[in-house]
Amino acid sequence: MPRASVRMAYAYDRLRAYPPEVAGRIATAIGNALGVRGEEAVLLELGVGTGRIALPLIARGYRYLALDKDPGMLEVFRQKAAGVMRKVRLIEADARAIPLPDESVHGVIVVHLWHLLPDWPKALAEALRVLKPGGVLLEGWDEMEAEEERLIQDRWRFLVEAEGVGVVRGLHRKRLEEVEEALKRLGLRPKTKQVVQWREERTLRQALEALEERLYSFTQLVPEEVHERIMPGLWAWAQGEFGDLDRSFTLERSFTLRATRMA
Repeated sequence: MPRASVRMAYAYDRLRAYPPEVAGRIATAIGNALGVRGEEAVLLELGVGTGRIALPLIARGYRYLALDKDPGMLEVFRQKAAGVMRKVRLIEADARAIPLPDESVHGVIVVHLWHLLPDWPKALAEALRVLKPGGVLLEGWDEMEAEEERLIQDRWRFLVEAEGVGVVRGLHRKRLEEVEEALKRLGLRPKTKQVVQWREERTLRQALEALEERLYSFTQLVPEEVHERIMPGLWAWAQGEFGDLDRSFTLERSFTLRATRMA
């Protein structure tokens, strides 16, 4: 397994984790939308990552199919779930070709995945295929807002574009809208609800590290050599702009859940 894959997974786990009380609120919202008791339900998560959505649900008794095509993410997840692995099956596979039978799970969870897939309709069709009648597609996403974070990300984009590489903006939101329209065309009725809002402290250094480790999807479309070339300039700019990079700022965050029940 490539060390870079595991390193990135650990960085993702450290910088994008939910506080325990927030993770609990998200798990409660998913359970309520599912409408099936934990010990009776089988959940599949596409792009499970390091388990920030999965682990609180597993702790509540749900049987969990954890799918990801990145072995590094699955390795970190396996380590974190070591005490409850009897309830978990790890699946290293692509969401566009799910190795499960038709109508085999009660819920499919998709958090921050659609915009990573150019041919997302294949993954959506697969998610709907494996859902039981009356099962629920559960899509979730974060919103984050802080002036300092915005300034750093804008500077990163400026440096990338100065290298002659375009940066795709707004793809995450656009893809969510496209998926919703696709569900409605199938006669389904997605219901969207903001589950929780919270604040957390982050340092300027952590904001830079998140970009350096390419933890945001908009960074992953930039060629590696370009990303490596511009990062020293970004660190130098931040040092001059902010001074103390260990200074903290407040990040406003929220989590939204969209639930679509099958007929």
